This record gives sequence, structure tokens and C-alpha cells, in this order.
Amino acid sequence: MDNEKLTVFTLDNTKEIFFHLENCQGVEQHKEWHPEGDVFDHALQTVKWAFRETDDVDLILAALLHDVGKQVKSLGHEQYSCELLKGCVSTKTLFLIENHMRVWYYINGEMKKLSKCKELAEHPWLPELIQLARFDKRGRNPNAKIKYNKDDIVERLNKVSGKHFKIPEELKKEIQKITIAGLIERQNNKATEQGAAQDRR
Repeated sequence: MDNEKLTVFTLDNTKEIFFHLENCQGVEQHKEWHPEGDVFDHALQTVKWAFRETDDVDLILAALLHDVGKQVKSLGHEQYSCELLKGCVSTKTLFLIENHMRVWYYINGEMKKLSKCKELAEHPWLPELIQLARFDKRGRNPNAKIKYNKDDIVERLNKVSGKHFKIPEELKKEIQKITIAGLIERQNNKATEQGAAQDRR
């Protein structure tokens, strides 16, 4: 049972994701904040760091797709991103995308309301949100050009899925025992049924 070869993602079930990503080609950004190029270039650079530093599939997808809403409008793009992606990514990925700008207000001390600060500080996905902020910052290299390859992205998503949902070796053995025991039981039942059928003849 090699769970590191899980096939969760295919080119077929990621069509909508890549559609929104590819629509970001040519969507320009303010050069002071994004010297690396358009939204598409930024996404590829950002997800490169995510693949390097985490096996969390939800976080990796957030890194790839966090700015797709800029194809609609730059101001408030995190909300537009969530609207475009609703139904094709997880609740966690949507949370990370929705709050990837807001976390900077918290870190930089610009978030003033105590209830909002506590809400974010106590959220179970805050560590991943901070990681996304890091990847977002790292993905702004004007000298880096990342080759776009959908097959490679899908393959790497499946690879990290196998690691993220990795089953401990002891549990693997228990599952194998149960599977073998079930197979033997089914074979015994089948033999019993066949013997009973012959007796009735």
C-alpha cells in the first residue's frame, strides 16, 4: 500500500483551477510591490516556495491561487479570488486566500480592534497563514523565471498529498492484516456457499 502515490489531482479535475490561473497572464501589478512581473509570474514564484517548504496541499493551492482575483480588480482581490474559487478548493484554502492581506495588518500593528486581533491570533490556521505571507514575499524576484508546466504541478500536488496524508507504518500493517483477514473470510464464505449448493443438488 504505497500511499505516497496517491492520485488526488488530475488535469481533468483541476481544469477550473488552471483556467483562473492562466487568466492572470498579462494582469499587470504595481512594480514597486511586484518587480517580478504580472500576477501569473508571481503565482508561479510563490508556489515554488510553497512546494519547497510545506507538504500542506491546502496551503500550496493558496500560494498558487491567492491573487487570481486581480483579474477582476486589484483592490479587494482576495474577496474576488474566493468568489472565483468557491467550490473548487477547500475551506482552508479559501480562508488562507481571504486573509492573506489581512494578516499583514495584524503583523504590522495596523489591526486595532482587539476582538479582530484575538480572532486571528487564536485561529488554528494562523501558522499556515503566516507561511503564506512568507511565500508571497519570496515570490517577487525580478530575475527568476519559472517554467509553467501543468503536468508538473499536478504531479507535485499528488506527491505532497501522499506525504500530507501519510499513513504510519504500524497502521499500514494493521490495515494490511485486516485486508488479508477479510480476503480469507470472503474466500471461506464462498467455499462454504459452493459446498452448500452442491449438497442441495
